[in-house]
Amino acid sequence: MLASSQQKLLFILYYLKTYPTFDVLAATFGLPRSKACEHAHHLAKALERTLRTLNVLPARAIDSLAQMQAVFADVPVLLLDATERPHHRPQALVDQKADYSGKKKTDA
Repeated sequence: MLASSQQKLLFILYYLKTYPTFDVLAATFGLPRSKACEHAHHLAKALERTLRTLNVLPARAIDSLAQMQAVFADVPVLLLDATERPHHRPQALVDQKADYSGKKKTDA
């Protein structure tokens, strides 16, 4: 079980970093699958509340390089870590065309 604060923090940071299935998460931490799911949701909310209270909740969206430079102006070295998430392709042709980057267009 997750008895200490350190174990709870490790649990939620591991979950948010790797996004394993709840079966894998449960096996890694010696929990039943249903408890792994409950802990993940509960601890994610607790972590967000704590970061908000400490006023260190990360920005979710930065729209431009200038905005990023302003946010991190006093940071000498900036390391970025990201988790890839699938992007679902729209089914409607008009929406597909709006999202298309033009990457595979040929100049004929």
